[in-house]
Amino acid sequence: MLMSPADEAWVKELYEANALKLYKVAFRRLGDKDEAENVVQEAFLLLLARFDTVRVHPNPSGWLMKVVQNLIRHSMDRNQKQSSHEISIEEQITQISAPPKQFFSLRDILPPGLTQREQDLLVWFYEEGLSYEEISARLKIPILTCRTQMFRAKQHYKKLAEKETDFSELM
Repeated sequence: MLMSPADEAWVKELYEANALKLYKVAFRRLGDKDEAENVVQEAFLLLLARFDTVRVHPNPSGWLMKVVQNLIRHSMDRNQKQSSHEISIEEQITQISAPPKQFFSLRDILPPGLTQREQDLLVWFYEEGLSYEEISARLKIPILTCRTQMFRAKQHYKKLAEKETDFSELM
């Protein structure tokens, strides 16, 4: 399919505006960087295959998000079917007793607009599992101040996540 320069520019603009958001959603759901990249690439290939339809769609970004969500579901189903009968009992016991693997950092998927302090508080509390006491000791602030700052960081996160509809998937 031969595209006009205007159509190529439209696709490029759509890619630049949405690829990172789509990747973050896919990565959050799949926990695998390569698979998340594949899902986003496949979504844009489908966009090119159905270009005439998507070009006149009232919300091309929403169309892409829906395609990515469907591709994520297909990928998860495919991975579950592949691994459901392949694990021996010994491997299952080993997996249960092993600590969970961290595939991504919470910091990588937080919406833009949070201060460094807010990011640190959320990462320490949710990712590292630190208590308010441990965080307040780390910051050398009273525990009540720590709790207040954590409350404000959570509220700011919610406000930003509501503004950025693509991040509502991560909540």
